[in-house]
Amino acid sequence: MADKAVDVVIIGSGIAGLMTAHLLADHLNVMIITKSNVAQSNSSLAQGGMAAAIDPLDSWSSHYADTLEAGHHHHHFDHLELLVKRAPLIVKKLEELGVEFDRDQYGRLKLGMEGAHSHRRIVHAEGDQTGRAITAALIRLVQHRVQLLEQTMVQNLLLTDAGVGGVETDRGVVRAKATILATGGAGQLFTHTSNVPEATGDGLALAYRAGARLIDMEFVQFHPTLLVRAGQTYGLISEAVRGEGAFLVNQNGERLMAWHPLKDLAPRDVVSRSIEQALHRGEQIFLDCRVIENFAQCFPGLIKRCQQAKIDQNQPLLPVAPGAHFMSGGIETNANGQTSLPGLYAIGEVACTGVHGANRLASNSLLEGLVFAEQVATYLREVPLFDGREAQLVEEGPPLVSGCPPTKTAIQANMTAYVGMNRDEYGLQEMKRWLEPYMMGALYPGGSTSREELERKNMVLVAWMITEAALLRKESRGGHYRSDYPAKDEEGWDGATVAISQTDGIIKQEKASGRIIPLRR
Repeated sequence: MADKAVDVVIIGSGIAGLMTAHLLADHLNVMIITKSNVAQSNSSLAQGGMAAAIDPLDSWSSHYADTLEAGHHHHHFDHLELLVKRAPLIVKKLEELGVEFDRDQYGRLKLGMEGAHSHRRIVHAEGDQTGRAITAALIRLVQHRVQLLEQTMVQNLLLTDAGVGGVETDRGVVRAKATILATGGAGQLFTHTSNVPEATGDGLALAYRAGARLIDMEFVQFHPTLLVRAGQTYGLISEAVRGEGAFLVNQNGERLMAWHPLKDLAPRDVVSRSIEQALHRGEQIFLDCRVIENFAQCFPGLIKRCQQAKIDQNQPLLPVAPGAHFMSGGIETNANGQTSLPGLYAIGEVACTGVHGANRLASNSLLEGLVFAEQVATYLREVPLFDGREAQLVEEGPPLVSGCPPTKTAIQANMTAYVGMNRDEYGLQEMKRWLEPYMMGALYPGGSTSREELERKNMVLVAWMITEAALLRKESRGGHYRSDYPAKDEEGWDGATVAISQTDGIIKQEKASGRIIPLRR
C-alpha cells in the first residue's frame, strides 16, 4: 500500500469505532484499520445487551446510583452523568439506524435484569446476540462510506513536532488530522477470557510508547461465568441468564451466593471471587439454568456453545469459571475522547473515561462506546482539527531493540497466577521480575518481524503497566483485590487513581471530578 493521507484514521472496528466512523463519514474523509476483519471484535461477542433507564419506574439517577455502587464510587461523576442520561436516546438512535431490539407481545421493549441493577433496564437484540446485531447494522452503514483496511497491523503512532499525525502499519503509513484508538481491551493476557483472540492490548501499548497518560490499569474485571469444560473455554455465559433466574451451585447442589443480599445478581467482582474461592477449595461450580422456561429460545448463542462443549441443552447445568472480561482503566480521556497527546483520541474499552469506576456495571460497556463515539464525532465535526499530516516527524529516539518476547501462553499463565483475581506483594513482585528481561524489547519493538511477535511485545508492556499499578494501590477495591490489603483504604485512596506515562512515570493522582449529585431511587 502506498502512503495515504486522510482526515481521520480509526484503529479498531468495534462498536465505538464503527459508530464514530458512521457519524463522521458524511463530513470528513475517514479510514478504519483493523488487524483482522471488520466483523471480528469484542463488541460482536457482547451478549448481555445495553443498559438504559427506559421503564417509567426507572430513572437516570437510579442507573447512576447502581453504577456508582458497582464501581465502588471510583468514578468521574460528570462523565457518568452524561452516560446514563444519554442512554435512552442511544436506544432510539440505534433503532433509527436499523437495530431491532427484542419486544414483547404488546410491542414494548423487553427489559432484562442483570447483576447489581435495581431495575429491569437491559435492552437486547436477537436474544443474547446484541453486540452482533448492533455491529452488523453499523457495518452496513459504513462499508461504502469509509475506507476500510482489514488484516492490517498498526505498528506505531506517528509522532510529529505538533502531536500525533497518523499511524505506521505493516502495509505503509497513514497520515491523519485525527487518530482515534478504538482497539478494545487486553483479555488475552489471562488464561481464561471472554475476549476475542485479537484483544492483546495493542492500543494501550501504542499509546504508552507515544507518551500518552494511562490510568486505573489495575482494575481488570473478571466475568463470573465463562463456560469452561475440561480446561477449555467455550465463551461467555451472559449475566442475563442469571437475570432470568439461573443460579450458581456446587457439585452437591448447594447455592454458592445464598449469603449475599443480592444472591446471584451481586456485583461481578463479588461473584467472581466467590467462584474462584470455591474452585480453590476443590469444589466444582455450575450455573443451574433448569428453571428458565424456553431456555433455547431465550439464549440461542449459548445453546450453540453448549453444543460445542457437548453439554445437554435439555438439562442445562453448565460448568463455569471466572475469566478476564473488561479493562475498567485505559488511556485517560476527557468527555470528547481527547488524550494527553494532541491529535490522539481514544474511545471504547481502550479509553478510561472514568464511567466504570473500579468495577464495570453489567451492560454499560456498549453504552459507553456509543455515547463517547457521539462525543468525539461531534467534537471533530465542530472544531478546527489539529493537522499533523504535514508536520515534521520527530527524530528517532532510542535504538530499536531486538530479542524474542515470551510466548502468549507463558504471559497468560504468569498473569493469571500473580496478577489475576487475587494479588499480593510477593506475586506482583514476582511478575515484575519475570517481565524485566523483556521490557526493553517491548518498549522499542521496531525489530518485530511479525504481527504475532508484536502482539507478544504489546502484551508484555500492558502486563507491566497492570502489575505496576497493582503494586502501588495498597488496598482492595472493585476489580483490584490484594489479599495482603483486603479492605478499602478510604482515607488514603478514596478518589485517587494510579497514572502511568513515560513522562511522569507511575504516580498517584487525584480524580478529575469530585462532584456528587443527589440520587433518586
